[in-house]
Amino acid sequence: MVQMGRLNTLLNLLKAKFMSSFPKRLTAIHEGQLILRSESVKAVTDDKDLLQHVSLIERAMDILYMCSTECSSSLEADDEKVVRLLGMRLFNGCASSTQLTLSGLYQNAAMIMRDLLETVFLLGYFQQHPETISVWRTADTVARLKEFKPAKIRTALDEKDGFTKKKRKEAYDLLCELAVHPTYKGFQMLAPKGHDYHCGPFFDSTALKALIEELVKLAIQAAQNQGMFFKSNTRDQYEMKLEFMEMTGDWMEAYLGSPKNQKEIDEIRKVLKQAIQENLII
Repeated sequence: MVQMGRLNTLLNLLKAKFMSSFPKRLTAIHEGQLILRSESVKAVTDDKDLLQHVSLIERAMDILYMCSTECSSSLEADDEKVVRLLGMRLFNGCASSTQLTLSGLYQNAAMIMRDLLETVFLLGYFQQHPETISVWRTADTVARLKEFKPAKIRTALDEKDGFTKKKRKEAYDLLCELAVHPTYKGFQMLAPKGHDYHCGPFFDSTALKALIEELVKLAIQAAQNQGMFFKSNTRDQYEMKLEFMEMTGDWMEAYLGSPKNQKEIDEIRKVLKQAIQENLII
């Protein structure tokens, strides 16, 4: 009985010793990610294209934050709350995916991109059919999966836009296969180019570039879809939206070959200047 008591005391002492500090291996993983992040940041800043991409991702996140926390809309209060919360989800998703990409956890970053894509499509659908926001908000699980399943949302958006090549489905399926679902094809995201599979984060310039190029497209769509619901109330809010429009126009012209509509931006700036002069906007 005495020996059992001593044994329990010893076990408690050992338990206290091991539980008194944060696990060393988890700390080592974090420190390794910080090193990889520094390497990734250097690679981005040394590449003018990647730097332009991440700068636009940051500005898109500014729009998401502003719309989700500051701007007002004409939606009914509960529906407006839904759109704000979806914007917050998109902001957090962009932040997480960026961090994971820079830290060398590429497959996990792509998992979050699939969620971003699905949420972007849902917001786009709500923008076209605002009356369905309350239906989605109050639906039970069975009804929500029936009326708002991702495939149905993608089809509705394609029909509205007149798209027949199902590019939305291709993008969604690719992210599912490479990252979200366990597939043999997805294992390629666990191997640095030219090397064997690697357990844990690693640096790979090809994966870094590909994921940033994908994330900037998602971030642009997220900010545009969120911004459709909210109106600017202050000069700073207008200026931020205009800067986002400028940066997006430059980006689309450079990387998609889509001419920038500078005339529209200049007209908005002219209206804004006049509104400021007349003290209609502070």
